[in-house]
Amino acid sequence: MASPTPLDRRPFIDLVHRSVDLGGFFDAVDRTLARVMPFDAACWLSLDPGTWLPTSHFSREFGVEHVMQLAVNEYLEADVNKFAGLARDTPPVAILSVATGGDLHRSARHARILAPHGYDGGDELRAVFRDGEAVWGCVALHRRRGTFHHEEAALVASVAGHVVEGIRRAILRNAAAEQHDPDPPGLIILDADDAVEAVTPAANRWLQEIFESIAPAAALPLAVLTVAHQARRAGGGQADDVATAQLPTRSGGWLRLDASLLDDDPRGRVAVIVHTARQPEVTNVIVELYGLSSREREVARLVLHGRSTREIADQLHLSGYTVQDHLKAIFGKVGVQSRGQLTAQLFLQQAVPRLKAGAPIGADGWFAGPSESADGRRPDQRSREAELIPE
Repeated sequence: MASPTPLDRRPFIDLVHRSVDLGGFFDAVDRTLARVMPFDAACWLSLDPGTWLPTSHFSREFGVEHVMQLAVNEYLEADVNKFAGLARDTPPVAILSVATGGDLHRSARHARILAPHGYDGGDELRAVFRDGEAVWGCVALHRRRGTFHHEEAALVASVAGHVVEGIRRAILRNAAAEQHDPDPPGLIILDADDAVEAVTPAANRWLQEIFESIAPAAALPLAVLTVAHQARRAGGGQADDVATAQLPTRSGGWLRLDASLLDDDPRGRVAVIVHTARQPEVTNVIVELYGLSSREREVARLVLHGRSTREIADQLHLSGYTVQDHLKAIFGKVGVQSRGQLTAQLFLQQAVPRLKAGAPIGADGWFAGPSESADGRRPDQRSREAELIPE
């Protein structure tokens, strides 16, 4: 297989500029990838960029129960090519047959989950979709027969940035529509002639923050029109990158503009999302539900990211003994006994109800508030799935 070229990425760039929800984007990227790299099944997940816990799932073959089995493997079993580990690799892509030296049954995931589903003679390719330190999603691709090759891993790595952008934009579009967050993204819809067709109140507020020295006061800032034109060029196959821009605000900080086509016609309407260009923060549910201190929150975040005690100590400039003391306090408040149980407990209480309900990802932090979980149960009410976590 030839090495991927910029031309190979063009269909994925086009997907980024199509205004679809997250399920529609995963469906489209799954079909597009299958045309250039065959596979028999795939499991796509969006992740909370703060906790790295799943927020939505898409697969043509596997259901939520499969995701739960993968979560048990990810959080509680020793195995290779864990998503948390891949998120720290460059590139964050790995092949199971390579990691096991060709003996797939060395992987507990293959022996316990994949082989019983008919993938005993096949292979798995995993990838994580990240933007800096923020991890927005991941995928596991499966073949019933045959192995994946390094060239195919390189192909997935070459389009990973566009998958990240598609996930981000789908989430932001939903958040702009919900308008629940006190600092929500705004949405501007331009018609084919760049006239404003609709604008949300949040977008109006953000537009006042844009310093524009050359446009009339009543006109849209030039940056908004520029990203809209870029989206049309990309949607028409005339650009090699996604339409985005970052610009300073009057009150300090930065705004980010992301433009996407609303119609199949690249000469048609465009949606521009306006939002703060800040790194995502850890979901507050960890603090709100369990009363963790600010330092315990930092330690918990790094545990969820798969960091060792030594790595946590180095990053937070603490001694290993101090990290262990914080871990004991966290475990006591959450009611678990290990790092894996901590992650699995949060997965069961926060992610599973949403995955099963197919809840949309909006501007509410993606997880339930402090008083109860997304299915109406308080934190002290153990989920029926808690039996997956060994005592």
